[in-house]
Amino acid sequence: MKTMSVLFCAASAVAMVASVSAETPAVPTAQAIKQTLDASAAAWSAGDLKTFMECYEHSPSTRYVSASGTVVGYEAIETMYATRFKKPGASFGKLTLELIDVKDLGSQYAFVVGRYHLKPDTGAEVSGLTTLLFHKVGGRWLISSDHSS
Repeated sequence: MKTMSVLFCAASAVAMVASVSAETPAVPTAQAIKQTLDASAAAWSAGDLKTFMECYEHSPSTRYVSASGTVVGYEAIETMYATRFKKPGASFGKLTLELIDVKDLGSQYAFVVGRYHLKPDTGAEVSGLTTLLFHKVGGRWLISSDHSS
C-alpha cells in the first residue's frame, strides 16, 4: 500500500510537470513590446488616433516629454496629439518604429530605446530617438513615460 501511494504521488508529479510544460510559453518582453508598437504605428498610419493611444497607460500620471515640454495624463497626451497632428483633410503620415534596446526592470517594467520614422504625405521624413518606460498592466505592456526627440 505504501508503494502504491509513492507511485501515485510520483505519477501525479510527472503529470503536473507535463501539463505545466505543455502550457504556451510567455511571449518575451521585447517581442510583446514590439507587437504593441507595431499595432500603434499601424493605427497612426491609418489616421486612427484612438487606437494609436491604446499603447499608452490610461493613467493621470502617464507622461510625454519632448522639446516642447512635458504633458502629463492620458487625456492630455491624446489632446496634444490631436492638436499637433490631426488637421482637417490631412493624414498623420506613415509611422514606423524600430526597437534598439529593451531592458527588463523587474517583471512589471521595461526601459526601451527606439527610433521613430514619420513620413508625412508631403515633405521630408522626420526621424528621432525615443526612450519609453513600459508598464505591464493586466498582461499588456503599455507606455507609462515617453520621451521623444
